Amino acid sequence: MTAKLKRFRKKIKNELIYLAVRAGMRWMLEVKRETAMKFMQTIGGFGFYLVKSERNKTLKNLTKIYGGQKSDKEIYSMGKQVFKNLGRYMADAFMMPRFNAENIDRYVNVDGLEHLDDALKLGRGVIALTGHIGNWELMGAFLSFKGYPINVIGAPIYDPRLDALVVKNREHSGMKYIARGDATRQILKVLRNNEVIGILIDQDTKKVDGVFADFLGHPAYTPVGPIVLAMKTKSAIVPMAIHLRNNGTHFITVRERLNLKFSGQTEHDRLYNTALCNQALSDFIRQQPTQWVWMHQRWKTQPNDIKN
Repeated sequence: MTAKLKRFRKKIKNELIYLAVRAGMRWMLEVKRETAMKFMQTIGGFGFYLVKSERNKTLKNLTKIYGGQKSDKEIYSMGKQVFKNLGRYMADAFMMPRFNAENIDRYVNVDGLEHLDDALKLGRGVIALTGHIGNWELMGAFLSFKGYPINVIGAPIYDPRLDALVVKNREHSGMKYIARGDATRQILKVLRNNEVIGILIDQDTKKVDGVFADFLGHPAYTPVGPIVLAMKTKSAIVPMAIHLRNNGTHFITVRERLNLKFSGQTEHDRLYNTALCNQALSDFIRQQPTQWVWMHQRWKTQPNDIKN
């Protein structure tokens, strides 16, 4: 296959994906929310069977953590539920324009919001620590609807048109979007303005500065961005996560700000405080194991992969 033909096929593929996503979003805004969620749950279930590579990674990771506690049949069932849940999250993410400050309480409840309030009272900004747990996009929207100054960091999607759709959905609720490549200066400004910046550190990204810290019982390469920011700005780090209930509503849990320690020994502090972050995220995942992205290769990077 020539390079020209490959580019043409890729262009057609991207066009079809964009048209399908745009049409799907429009359709979901026309039907009942329950219908859209059931449809996307079914799509997620099909995805478990059809996308073999992602299914295998999911089952491998679940076995790594739960192999000594659950049978192969139970782990297989958990893996399938992971895909179904992702479908349900996608439905609400696509239907973000349905939600507003007047109706959001019908769909999302929260516990521990006083911990976020207490952290903001310190006046140095808040780093909202979360992961790819539940519908993390909706959690940011909920807090924004409640009047909190929410900022989110995101990597641009390969197709600028899809990226524009995602950004538009985020900004509907009042969230401010920061592109990852331009993040550092804007994040510092946000924190100095005593605003909230949401950061997800539950993925293996060896291209960023990180350390190895325990994650669900196994060492995992973890970005130290939140810790570096906290060291520089004295901002609080507040763990939070959102989970989907069986009745279709979402529940946000906000924990007390982390008890960070800064001894002046930079490497020790980076490792100790990153371990606190990972512990908080691990606790959230263990609450509802099928509501995390187990198809991500969280433990792929090894110490020898990192260049000093």
